[in-house]
Amino acid sequence: MDSFPKLIFKYKIVIVSFLKRRKILKSANTLDLHPVKNYSEELDSDGMVRVLVPKIKNHFIRKVFDKYIKNIFIKVKLDKYGSEVWKNIDGIKDVDTIVKDMSKNFSSETSEIESRTINFIFLLYQQGFITFNELKNK
Repeated sequence: MDSFPKLIFKYKIVIVSFLKRRKILKSANTLDLHPVKNYSEELDSDGMVRVLVPKIKNHFIRKVFDKYIKNIFIKVKLDKYGSEVWKNIDGIKDVDTIVKDMSKNFSSETSEIESRTINFIFLLYQQGFITFNELKNK
């Protein structure tokens, strides 16, 4: 019974954090955000990126089960377009710079390049593959 109020308090902190992040993202210009990678990657022989997502995210539990699990990472393979976007994410470049770089590399599809890049970056954010510097500093 004593732990029940503490749990409610913990959930309020999470909700406040979520609301704060949502407020920052809604008030910021999408093209001014600076994406940062949460996971590491490896490159194929073709230059395609495989994002290494840990199967167990808790560091303590990962150390315990490390010797029992053959592969501790799930490898998410990105296509040609996704690989180029992932390579451009470094924490220094903003989304606008990434879109310009993508339009130089894929000049044949310039009409939809901006919306496709922005949608892909926010998909990476929703899946937890990246975050934004503006959220880390707040």
